[in-house]
Amino acid sequence: MNQFEIIEFYLDLVRRAQERGIQCAITSGMACVAFEVADATKDCDLLCDPDMDAAFLALLAESPLGDSRCQYRGNTSPPLDARWLKGGWTSHFEWPGTDGFLDVFGIAPRARSSWQAEMMAPYAHPHVVADMKRTAREKDWPFISDLGALLLGKGDQRGWLHLYEAGLIQQLASEQTIPSEMIRMRPLLRLAVEHSPKLQAAVSAEMIFWKNASEARLKYYERHLKPYLVAVRKAEAGQTLTLMLQHEIRIGCAEKHLPLRPLGAAEFAEMISEAREATLSLIHPSLEEWLPDIRENYRILIPGLT
Repeated sequence: MNQFEIIEFYLDLVRRAQERGIQCAITSGMACVAFEVADATKDCDLLCDPDMDAAFLALLAESPLGDSRCQYRGNTSPPLDARWLKGGWTSHFEWPGTDGFLDVFGIAPRARSSWQAEMMAPYAHPHVVADMKRTAREKDWPFISDLGALLLGKGDQRGWLHLYEAGLIQQLASEQTIPSEMIRMRPLLRLAVEHSPKLQAAVSAEMIFWKNASEARLKYYERHLKPYLVAVRKAEAGQTLTLMLQHEIRIGCAEKHLPLRPLGAAEFAEMISEAREATLSLIHPSLEEWLPDIRENYRILIPGLT
C-alpha cells in the first residue's frame, strides 16, 4: 500500500469518526502536507476529544488497513482513555505488516487555545499545529515558520508567534505593524521593530529554550513508563490479542502504574527552571530577557496554572 492510499485511509477514518459525532482532527505532519508546507508522510497524528475515547477506540477496532487489524503499538502505549488523555498522555497504534502508524492526543501539546474551538476540518488549525511542532526535532522548525507565514497571509496575527527565521521576521515587520499583544506574548518581536542586530541571536535562543522545555516535559512522562511497560509485557506475553483485549489489559496496568497527570503546577515550575538553566548555559546572558513566558502554552494541560 503506497503513501497516498494510507493517507486516504486516515482521511476516511476521520470522516467516519465525524459522521459518528466524534470530534477529531489530523495534526502535525499530515496537516503540514495539507497546508502545503511539507512533503508527504505516512504517519498520522490525530487529536481526539478525550470524552469520545470509547467511540473512537471502537472505530479503530473495526477499521482494518488492508488485511491488518489495528493494535496498540509496542508495550509502552498508554490506553486510549479520557483519564490519561486529559493528562497529556498519547496513545499509539499500528496496523501490523503495513506502514500504518497512528498517534492519538487528547490535549494538543503546547497549544495556547483549545483545538476543538477552531478547526479546518479534517485538520487542526495551523495555529494549533504550529504550537504542537515546538519540539526538540530540528526538522520541525522550518514548518513552524511556514505555518506562521501562512497565518499572517490570511490576516491571522498569531502568525507572528511562529516565525523562526530572523530575516523573514524583519522583512515582515518592515511591511506591517506587529500588534502590541503579539510583542507582549513574544518579547523578541520588539527587536524587529527596533531593527536590532540582536534579533537573530534572540530567535536562536528562543528555539533552544523551546527544545529544552520539550525535552524536560517528556522526562516527567517517561519516568513512569518502565513499570507500566513491564506490566503490559507480562500480561500480554504469548498471546495474540484483539485491540479491545489489549485495551482491557492496558487499563488495568495503567491504573496501577501511570499517574493521570504527571505534569502538575509544581512539576511545571521545575520543568521551566530546568529548561531555562539549560538554555542559559548555551546563550549569552543578555538574551535571557527576550525568552518568552510559556505558561500560556500549558494552561489547557495544567488547569489552574498561574
